[in-house]
Amino acid sequence: MRLGAFDFSPRAVPTVAAVAMIALTVSLGRWQVRRAEEKTQLQALLAARESQPPLRLAGPVRAADEILFRRVRVEGRFVPEGQIYIDNRIVGGRAGFHVVTPLAIGGTGPLVLVNRGWTARTAAYPGPPAIPVPAGDQVVEGLAALPPRRFLELSQDTISGPVWQNLSIERYASRARREVLPVEVLAAPPAPGLVAVTAQPDLGVEKHREYYLTWFSLAATAGALWVGLNLRRAPR
Repeated sequence: MRLGAFDFSPRAVPTVAAVAMIALTVSLGRWQVRRAEEKTQLQALLAARESQPPLRLAGPVRAADEILFRRVRVEGRFVPEGQIYIDNRIVGGRAGFHVVTPLAIGGTGPLVLVNRGWTARTAAYPGPPAIPVPAGDQVVEGLAALPPRRFLELSQDTISGPVWQNLSIERYASRARREVLPVEVLAAPPAPGLVAVTAQPDLGVEKHREYYLTWFSLAATAGALWVGLNLRRAPR
């Protein structure tokens, strides 16, 4: 095929390789587009849940997705001996702890972990500061969320006593030997003297967008290389 001053003569091997590469990368790009659309819809749903009236938690929850990012209201009693401190949480450039206290729903039911807020490290570090636990019947309101993804851990155990490197609900349930709801409640307002811990739904939509742009770019590059490898200047 003559294209001005060039001959375009596709050869079999580059053509087959280019078709396979383009088909693969376009397919992967379209899959990432679908994932981005699905997560965009889910993120919109979770964001809408935050504006709904508080949901009363009165018993077990089958799956975190059922109440994730819903404002919830729970009544019960705190279990002081179960309080733990999640280390190395940064607020305003200062390192500190998330104070997490289990609440027995209804006083005797399953536990729900309540993140009562953030507190700075003190001279007692690596030990935690003394954060009192209120006694008697309590009513807690806050956002149902999942603990942040795990940071680097030095071991599978607590660092020292009640100080944990990361919050794992499954690990906590195993240690407590009690049923624990699959979410933590970010108390709002926080406990007196503590700083509120907040969370926003982020399902990684932007990563999927980056991925599909990368795959489509690779498809375009493969097409350009195919043209370049098969284009020759025509003899005069």
